[in-house]
Amino acid sequence: MSDQLKRNIGLRVKAARTQKGLTQPQLAEAIDKAFETISNIERGKTAPNFSTLSDIANVLGLPMREFFELEDVDVSDARQRLLMQVNSMISDMDDRQLNLLLKLGQVLQEDVD
Repeated sequence: MSDQLKRNIGLRVKAARTQKGLTQPQLAEAIDKAFETISNIERGKTAPNFSTLSDIANVLGLPMREFFELEDVDVSDARQRLLMQVNSMISDMDDRQLNLLLKLGQVLQEDVD
Protein backbone atom coordinates (compact mmCIF):
# COMPACT_ATOMS: atom_id res chain seq x y z
CA MET A 1 0.00 0.00 0.00
CA SER A 2 1.37 3.42 -0.91
CA ASP A 3 2.44 5.83 1.80
CA GLN A 4 -0.10 8.39 0.52
CA LEU A 5 -2.97 5.90 0.77
CA LYS A 6 -1.89 4.88 4.30
CA ARG A 7 -1.80 8.54 5.27
CA ASN A 8 -5.23 9.22 3.75
CA ILE A 9 -6.76 6.23 5.54
CA GLY A 10 -5.19 7.39 8.78
CA LEU A 11 -6.54 10.91 8.40
CA ARG A 12 -10.01 9.60 7.65
CA VAL A 13 -9.96 7.23 10.63
CA LYS A 14 -8.86 10.05 12.93
CA ALA A 15 -11.45 12.51 11.62
CA ALA A 16 -14.27 9.97 11.96
CA ARG A 17 -13.09 8.89 15.41
CA THR A 18 -12.95 12.44 16.73
CA GLN A 19 -16.32 13.23 15.14
CA LYS A 20 -17.79 10.32 17.11
CA GLY A 21 -16.14 11.64 20.27
CA LEU A 22 -13.95 8.57 20.79
CA THR A 23 -10.39 8.52 22.04
CA GLN A 24 -7.78 6.26 20.50
CA PRO A 25 -7.91 3.90 23.51
CA GLN A 26 -11.72 3.72 23.30
CA LEU A 27 -11.62 2.85 19.60
CA ALA A 28 -8.86 0.33 20.21
CA GLU A 29 -10.87 -1.33 22.97
CA ALA A 30 -13.97 -1.45 20.78
CA ILE A 31 -12.10 -3.40 18.10
CA ASP A 32 -9.97 -5.43 20.54
CA LYS A 33 -6.63 -3.93 19.47
CA ALA A 34 -3.84 -2.09 21.29
CA PHE A 35 -4.22 1.70 21.32
CA GLU A 36 -0.80 1.90 19.61
CA THR A 37 -2.39 0.17 16.62
CA ILE A 38 -4.88 3.02 16.23
CA SER A 39 -2.13 5.59 16.73
CA ASN A 40 0.03 4.00 14.04
CA ILE A 41 -2.90 3.80 11.61
CA GLU A 42 -3.90 7.43 12.18
CA ARG A 43 -0.33 8.63 11.67
CA GLY A 44 -0.06 6.63 8.44
CA LYS A 45 2.76 4.52 9.86
CA THR A 46 0.96 1.23 9.27
CA ALA A 47 -1.94 0.16 7.11
CA PRO A 48 -4.75 -1.77 8.76
CA ASN A 49 -5.69 -5.12 7.29
CA PHE A 50 -9.21 -5.42 5.90
CA SER A 51 -10.55 -7.11 9.01
CA THR A 52 -9.28 -4.32 11.27
CA LEU A 53 -10.50 -1.63 8.89
CA SER A 54 -13.90 -3.32 8.74
CA ASP A 55 -14.07 -3.35 12.54
CA ILE A 56 -13.11 0.35 12.66
CA ALA A 57 -15.73 1.20 10.04
CA ASN A 58 -18.41 -0.66 12.00
CA VAL A 59 -17.59 1.10 15.26
CA LEU A 60 -17.50 4.50 13.54
CA GLY A 61 -20.67 3.81 11.57
CA LEU A 62 -19.06 4.27 8.15
CA PRO A 63 -18.92 2.17 5.01
CA MET A 64 -15.39 0.95 4.28
CA ARG A 65 -15.34 2.82 0.97
CA GLU A 66 -15.05 6.07 2.98
CA PHE A 67 -11.44 5.17 3.72
CA PHE A 68 -10.52 4.60 0.06
CA GLU A 69 -12.09 7.47 -1.86
CA LEU A 70 -9.14 8.97 -3.68
CA GLU A 71 -10.55 12.14 -5.20
CA ASP A 72 -9.05 14.15 -2.32
CA VAL A 73 -5.46 12.90 -2.72
CA ASP A 74 -4.07 16.36 -3.56
CA VAL A 75 -6.09 18.13 -0.85
CA SER A 76 -4.36 19.38 2.29
CA ASP A 77 -4.54 17.29 5.44
CA ALA A 78 -6.58 19.98 7.20
CA ARG A 79 -9.12 20.12 4.37
CA GLN A 80 -9.37 16.30 4.29
CA ARG A 81 -10.14 16.30 8.02
CA LEU A 82 -12.82 18.95 7.51
CA LEU A 83 -14.38 17.07 4.60
CA MET A 84 -14.43 13.85 6.60
CA GLN A 85 -16.04 15.58 9.58
CA VAL A 86 -18.72 17.12 7.35
CA ASN A 87 -19.35 13.77 5.67
CA SER A 88 -19.65 12.03 9.03
CA MET A 89 -22.02 14.71 10.32
CA ILE A 90 -24.19 14.49 7.21
CA SER A 91 -24.60 10.74 7.58
CA ASP A 92 -26.29 11.29 10.96
CA MET A 93 -28.79 13.89 9.67
CA ASP A 94 -32.43 13.29 8.86
CA ASP A 95 -34.02 14.56 5.63
CA ARG A 96 -35.18 17.84 7.20
CA GLN A 97 -31.68 18.61 8.46
CA LEU A 98 -30.16 17.71 5.09
CA ASN A 99 -32.57 20.09 3.38
CA LEU A 100 -31.56 22.89 5.75
CA LEU A 101 -27.90 22.14 5.17
CA LEU A 102 -28.42 22.23 1.41
CA LYS A 103 -30.09 25.64 1.67
CA LEU A 104 -27.27 26.92 3.87
CA GLY A 105 -24.72 25.63 1.36
CA GLN A 106 -26.51 27.41 -1.47
CA VAL A 107 -26.49 30.68 0.47
CA LEU A 108 -22.77 30.27 1.21
CA GLN A 109 -22.04 29.59 -2.47
CA GLU A 110 -23.93 32.71 -3.49
CA ASP A 111 -21.83 34.71 -1.03
CA VAL A 112 -18.64 33.49 -2.75
CA ASP A 113 -19.87 34.17 -6.31
